Amino acid sequence: MSQIKKISRKEIIKLNRKELWVLSKEVYGKLYAYMKPYRVRFAIGAFLGICSGLFNAVMLAGFQIIFDIVLPVKKSGAMMGRIPFLGDFDPIRWIEQMGWKSPGVSAPMSVVVIACSCIPLLMLVNGLLTYYADYMISWVGNRMLYRLRNETFRNLMGQSLSFFNRSKVGDLIQTVFNQTRVAQMNAVELSQIIIKNPVTILTVFIYLMAWDPFFMISAIVIFPLCIIPVMYVSRGLRKVGAREEEEAGSLMTTMHEGFLGIRVVKSHAREDHEIERFDKSNSSMSQNMFRWSRALSMIGPMVETVASLGIAAGLVYAWHKGIHAQDFIIVVMGLTRVYGPAKELSRVQLILQKCIVATSSVFEVMEQEPDVKDAPDAVAINRARGAVGFNKVTFHYRDPKGRKHKKPALHEVSLQLEPGKFYALVGPSGAGKSTLFSMLLRFYDPDAGWISLDGLDLRRMTQHSLRNNVGTVSQDTFLFHDTIRENIRYGRLDATDEDIIAAATKAHADDFIVQQKAKYETLVGDAGNNLSGGQKQRISIARAVLRNAPILLLDEATSALDTESEKIIQEAIQVLSEGKTVVAIAHRLSTILEADQIVVMDHGRVLDQGKHAELLTRCELYQRLYQLQFQGGAIDPDMPVADVSLDAAVGNDADSGVPADDDDEDPHGDHARNHDDDKLQ
Repeated sequence: MSQIKKISRKEIIKLNRKELWVLSKEVYGKLYAYMKPYRVRFAIGAFLGICSGLFNAVMLAGFQIIFDIVLPVKKSGAMMGRIPFLGDFDPIRWIEQMGWKSPGVSAPMSVVVIACSCIPLLMLVNGLLTYYADYMISWVGNRMLYRLRNETFRNLMGQSLSFFNRSKVGDLIQTVFNQTRVAQMNAVELSQIIIKNPVTILTVFIYLMAWDPFFMISAIVIFPLCIIPVMYVSRGLRKVGAREEEEAGSLMTTMHEGFLGIRVVKSHAREDHEIERFDKSNSSMSQNMFRWSRALSMIGPMVETVASLGIAAGLVYAWHKGIHAQDFIIVVMGLTRVYGPAKELSRVQLILQKCIVATSSVFEVMEQEPDVKDAPDAVAINRARGAVGFNKVTFHYRDPKGRKHKKPALHEVSLQLEPGKFYALVGPSGAGKSTLFSMLLRFYDPDAGWISLDGLDLRRMTQHSLRNNVGTVSQDTFLFHDTIRENIRYGRLDATDEDIIAAATKAHADDFIVQQKAKYETLVGDAGNNLSGGQKQRISIARAVLRNAPILLLDEATSALDTESEKIIQEAIQVLSEGKTVVAIAHRLSTILEADQIVVMDHGRVLDQGKHAELLTRCELYQRLYQLQFQGGAIDPDMPVADVSLDAAVGNDADSGVPADDDDEDPHGDHARNHDDDKLQ
């Protein structure tokens, strides 16, 4: 079956019947594949639904018999005493045959009570059949929803970083939570309508046709008139539904951005602005929902008004034929049991369209192929030695349409990193330092060249086993809304409490953790907002210590901390780095001076590599960085020097020919990259 492309309500209303039918078969074929494990329950529900529809004939026959017993009249013709499919029925003779004494033309009280007691019994049986039919199908629908949500979220978690670069998180949340629910609800509702309602209508029509063919044919002629108001309202509903879908996505995105960026909102005093954005989307969505509800509410009265024409005409016919009241009541009861299912069937197209839109949205995500995926013969590596090789690696970032940026983020980068050594990356913003981290974690694959770990191409190993060999500590630490213990355990999920405490001790985090009221069970808050920057960073380092990966990526994380916290974290990082291949984006010359090798990058290229003394004699860009730090004599070598300072140094030299450029840096920037790196610790 082909891959489904997301389709909007605006697009679906332009489809002709044939195109809609083809798309419906494709969408429902995929959706009902999730029903197969529960097909027995579904079949039971369908069978009970059919029985519920057929039981309408039993109810009509039962009511007619009860009325003839309780309300006997002198029959003027054979038709008046005839029960369809059962033949002529004389209630008095039947009562006498059953052994009851009949007082004249009336039934005895005991027979009347028994007959009337059958009315709630018939209603109970019909209600139970309907209930269990709906229960079975709803149960299947809930299991389908469970599987749909799980698989949609699982597929999203398997997507490459580039997918999230071009996607709105609010839209993804809406797809996982809301669109799966809409798809399931409409699929279940459509199943219930299609299974039971046609059987109900057909059963009643056949019963009434056997009772009086002319009357029933007249009703069938009038019946299609009831569909006209539904068709009229449906056109408006489709337009409203299209706007509702757009506003739902906008509302979810506004909420997500407001919550995620709450610090920016607060620091810029933009609460009112965010409230206005939310109010605009919420108001529009509420209006569309009201229009939808109003239009649906109109259908009932309109159908009932048209249906009353049939009842009025029927009364005239009953007067002309001399039909008694209780017989006419049976006919009206039959017709009223038809109009309800008919109204539901008239909504099939609306439900179908809504289900197609939601289902296509869900399956587009579920069938999305990751840009980076494991090869069929990929191997799961064990603990690596830590030898990393970049071999003429070239890489371009891509725009949301998949087109390459003109300038490469990396251009023929070749580096050989030996196990157990410390490498420092320096260079202006946009030089490609962050991209190297992303490539080593295989968030992206090279456009040309290859990257190796212990001599094996990263594309030949599973992503899971590769990332198990890499730990990260970044500037912007992300903590989950959970306890300190579970945030540290994220580095190695099978770690014991003793392992967690040992890792926290090495990271110099145990001392502040035990001072908390709940100690390791303390909730860190959303994104760790209940902790200071230094405390969050130490938990992040503890997570990396627990992971104990042979390769460590450091984006030095002490530039925004106070002096005391900075020294503590530097000591923790030194402990963490022992015996590992360390690659650090350097922000301090003190860090650079400690490196075994310094890699100078600019515009996605490696300009030079060597020790500090060597680079001072031959690398012009490195010389400028050194001069920025020391020549003025006013800057402490341990103070942080951000990339922007280096950019300024480069930009101030008009003859340097090396302008600052960050156009081809990671499109998510340091903030987003560090969030993702942190989750891998």
